[in-house]
Amino acid sequence: MDAKELFREGQGFFVEGKYGESITSFSRAIEAGEKTEIAFLSRGVAYFKMEQFDKAAQDFNVVIDINSGNFRAHFYRGISYMAKQDYENAIKDFDNTIKINSAYGAAFFARGTAYAQIGNEYEAQRSIQTAISCSEASMQWVADHYGMFRTQFDQAMALMPGESDFSENRSERINKLREFFEEDK
Repeated sequence: MDAKELFREGQGFFVEGKYGESITSFSRAIEAGEKTEIAFLSRGVAYFKMEQFDKAAQDFNVVIDINSGNFRAHFYRGISYMAKQDYENAIKDFDNTIKINSAYGAAFFARGTAYAQIGNEYEAQRSIQTAISCSEASMQWVADHYGMFRTQFDQAMALMPGESDFSENRSERINKLREFFEEDK
């Protein structure tokens, strides 16, 4: 198999949840010349899924060396640091993620979680509040760009497994968080 075929094989294994096999295929693809951002990023995520956080971080470092603007590499490396309880480095990576993609709500949430772990409640609250705003903005963007009204979008989301009362629970949770944040101002 050539490098591209090995990479596609790795993707297939990854989708099937066969992370060890995907790592092997991604590694063979890289050795065969597929030294791309996506190959290292994919292998890094597979390493992460296998809880091999140091190897995951090494691959994310390679991606960042190739393209320092790859926000996913910064984000996943930050998550890898979180798994190792290295919250200071995690926060730095989440900050970089946000600098590159300021609408990436997951980075705000992860950064808030890291701040909470080191006892910085103020920054934790600010980051999580921003994550909520990003989430709402993302949902509104889908509604605006695909001609759906918010209620229709919520009804569609209610069809997802485990989300039968999505619109009520979501709104209630967000309102409670907003009230909490407003009280602290």
